[in-house]
Amino acid sequence: MKTNKLKTLIILVLGISFLSCGSGDDDGDITTEFGAVFVSSNTTPVVGIYDFSSSTVSSIQFGLSSTDSDGIIYSSVSDELYMASRTNNRVEVYTNLKETEASLNLNLAFSSSQDFANARKLASSGSKVVVSQDASDANNQTNAFYVYEVGDNAATLSNTYTTDIHLWDIQFSGNSLYAIQDNSDTLAVYNNFLSNSDGLVSPSMKVQIEGIVRTHALYYSASADIMFLSDIGDATSDSDGAIHVINNFSTKFNAAGNNGTISSSDQIVIEGSDTELGNPVGLAYDSDNQKIYVAERAVDEGKLLEFDLPSTNGNPSPTFSQNFAGAAAVYLAN
Repeated sequence: MKTNKLKTLIILVLGISFLSCGSGDDDGDITTEFGAVFVSSNTTPVVGIYDFSSSTVSSIQFGLSSTDSDGIIYSSVSDELYMASRTNNRVEVYTNLKETEASLNLNLAFSSSQDFANARKLASSGSKVVVSQDASDANNQTNAFYVYEVGDNAATLSNTYTTDIHLWDIQFSGNSLYAIQDNSDTLAVYNNFLSNSDGLVSPSMKVQIEGIVRTHALYYSASADIMFLSDIGDATSDSDGAIHVINNFSTKFNAAGNNGTISSSDQIVIEGSDTELGNPVGLAYDSDNQKIYVAERAVDEGKLLEFDLPSTNGNPSPTFSQNFAGAAAVYLAN
């Protein structure tokens, strides 16, 4: 049902500009008046949008054509929402969010060809959108990146790269692409990523993160030089998740060197029974307000969590916690 309050919320929440980075970034490309956190679902055909700009958090939901979605990007300039559809194995682009009534279905304006299977996350740089594909039986056990050129109401496949590591979350920082090595404790980076020709690409550098069992999500804040990494621990457990925070990240990453390690003493970790962290699969960070946003998949079948930036290891309770079925990814505009 449409109300003036809902219409106002949509205008406020979507009063943001294009974020040209995967999981979100704050390296100077964003100008905004209102903050918003977008959440995708891998069990329900909806996208949620949360407004944290006031003490009372407001939220709206829109319907999608895909029941299983993961990576998510929103452009205020074009009023377009980009989703990595695992239902339809394509990048889907939805339009007119600002004109759509809350709880109704968004308009699917166009989509890519069906090129990938078992998609995980999205990253973007300029007009290019990248999908990370994790190896599975559905894709003949192929780890790959699919690069699309988006414009003129089309998402056209421009490059396909296979790679020799399992993939999950990805994010651009300048010309480099950070990537989670799934089933491991390792963070990889591909320098000058988009300059590669089709075919096999290998990480320029890989670093292990001491203390992590199995990492899934990443978020790098270039302005604060902080890297956030999630640990899902045992995927069957809903109580052993953690968030690892690495301050002065670029110095520590480079000092570790290829196949090196960032030690536990160079990290801050939040974990424990009060955190509601089981399988944290998506991360974003608001550097202005020092808030961490988490898509938590295992607890209560999906939640959106918010934490204060920690200064020491601990077991803090979330400053915000709300159920969101199938929470798979978060995208921040701040």
